[in-house]
Amino acid sequence: MRTGVFIGRFQPFHEGHRRCVDHILEECGHCIIMLRDTPATEKNPFDFEKRAGMIRAQFSDESKVSIVRFEDRDAELAVYIGRDVGYELIQLDAATESISATDVRRKLYREAGKEFDPRAPQKVK
Repeated sequence: MRTGVFIGRFQPFHEGHRRCVDHILEECGHCIIMLRDTPATEKNPFDFEKRAGMIRAQFSDESKVSIVRFEDRDAELAVYIGRDVGYELIQLDAATESISATDVRRKLYREAGKEFDPRAPQKVK
């Protein structure tokens, strides 16, 4: 069985992320989600446990979807893959690619009566 790897903050885990995992499962049968554990900010309002719970609510079968904590304290991640060594990059359809977690967070803040600034460095209280 092939395994697909999906790395992200998932702030929050949304429909576009779900579609990506569904695609990985169709193509590979197993997905490892490397969930970035980043410091809480307005751009990263959900802690690791909350986001892992969001993912697990969508994908309860741990034999198909594994969640791995990836420490990323400075929230500066670069991902590299070797060429011609068996890795492939998968890009989904334009509709899925256009789904934005920033837009989802903006809506959540608006519904909570708060102002959202994606550039704001302050911590969520």
